[in-house]
Amino acid sequence: MRWNVINVQTAERDADIVSFILTEEGASGTEITGGSRPEPDPDEIVPGADATGTVTVKAYFGDEGFDAVLGNVKARLALLADGAAKTAVSVESVEDRDWNENFRKHFTTFNAAGRIVIKPSWEEYVPKRGEIVIEMDPGMAFGSGAHETTRMCLELIQRHMKEGASAADVGCGSGILGIACSKLGASRVLALDSDPVSVKVTAQNAKNNGVKNLKAVKSDLLKSAGNLKFDLIAANIIADALIRLNRDAARHMNPGAIYIISGIIEDRMGDLSVSLKENGFAVIETVKTGEWIAAAARQGG
Repeated sequence: MRWNVINVQTAERDADIVSFILTEEGASGTEITGGSRPEPDPDEIVPGADATGTVTVKAYFGDEGFDAVLGNVKARLALLADGAAKTAVSVESVEDRDWNENFRKHFTTFNAAGRIVIKPSWEEYVPKRGEIVIEMDPGMAFGSGAHETTRMCLELIQRHMKEGASAADVGCGSGILGIACSKLGASRVLALDSDPVSVKVTAQNAKNNGVKNLKAVKSDLLKSAGNLKFDLIAANIIADALIRLNRDAARHMNPGAIYIISGIIEDRMGDLSVSLKENGFAVIETVKTGEWIAAAARQGG
């Protein structure tokens, strides 16, 4: 099998945003090469907001629907260019063997946030006392634990998840947030995503991690949640989707529930703050890494 590779040449400061876009368009994995930034310590989040120079963001896609994906990527990058982010796009193909070997070389066990450690299936790892290990391979859904938005979400979940609480992972991608909730003591977890591939991947990842109290469901945001209410709702999705979610989240929250959101580019935090306030939420905590922001909120403050 051969993989289609979209190469996007861009400024270092925009590399994480470009990577996020490519992953949202269904990339099976992304990597950033070149530039002046050092190789990151796997135990650290390395912000790129002040980075200078040029990097190449590589993203890997299968053949199915690739022409449409390429068109979507170019359109979204053109919108970035309107905001002064300059990009150049090229396409190549590589053998499946080369793709797998490259990812095995670059994706190794790392601390994602606090006590949470992410390990790929091909590595052995003996957890230290108190660590929570999640097995997660780079694959067909967003959320390997390496991206800043995911790591900040995991950080906030650890601080606000209570033993026996119920949780929802909205826009679950790989299911990493929902799996983390379960391993942190959630009594039940509902994982929701509009992408059927993500729903399938989440269910498999939950099984691989021995998580039995997570249910993965195809849904546009919370539409398939029915009348269920939760003690914690987490969502790592783009700002426009979060604004839509804000309108519906409150009715699915138990009294005192925590609402954790991530995937927010700094320039959009103002829009999110207004939307949260309009829907009765008060932000109680924010975390920032590079250009990305995550927040925890509750109804009424």
